Amino acid sequence: MRRVLAAAAVTVMALFLAAAPAAAAPPPLPGEIVHTETLRMSDQSTIAVSFTEWPIHALQSLDFTFEPTGGIQGRTGLVTVVAPSGDREGLKGIVLQRRGDSIVLPRHPRARQVWGLDVVSLTEEGTWRFEFAVERPGGRATGVLPVQVIEQPGPPLSLSWTIALAPWAPVAVLVVWGWGCSRRIRRAATPAWNG
Repeated sequence: MRRVLAAAAVTVMALFLAAAPAAAAPPPLPGEIVHTETLRMSDQSTIAVSFTEWPIHALQSLDFTFEPTGGIQGRTGLVTVVAPSGDREGLKGIVLQRRGDSIVLPRHPRARQVWGLDVVSLTEEGTWRFEFAVERPGGRATGVLPVQVIEQPGPPLSLSWTIALAPWAPVAVLVVWGWGCSRRIRRAATPAWNG
């Protein structure tokens, strides 16, 4: 039995080590921008909104970059992402600075000359609205960019999770079996007082 448990442990470790290089690969950017929309703001300036995937699928991981005319120096960018359902905090779970419903746009981690959101996904299909505000010493410019998101690629999530977790079923059986064996051994042992 110990050989079976050792073989299972070695197999699990091999799976983790094989997956490590894929997890460590850097996400795409500077040369990976595949689509750019130019948005005219209320003061007639523009902001270039770029995407690393196009068309955008629901739950697809991608990067956004935002570059206003004249650069980002001395400016603050705000974006409110509105989901098709009307939820004004459409990008949930992202640890970013917020001002009300708006996200204060940070510099993109791999393209420091522009604002950006790194490896995010839009959770539902439909028309999303990106409501921008760019604040600068001379005033504030606003604009709205509609973004169409199509259905999630691949099989439904329930099927994906079932297939992904199926290889772990034998591990769960081994853990339960090992726990049962150790419980029988513990119960069979007589307590001894060693004073």
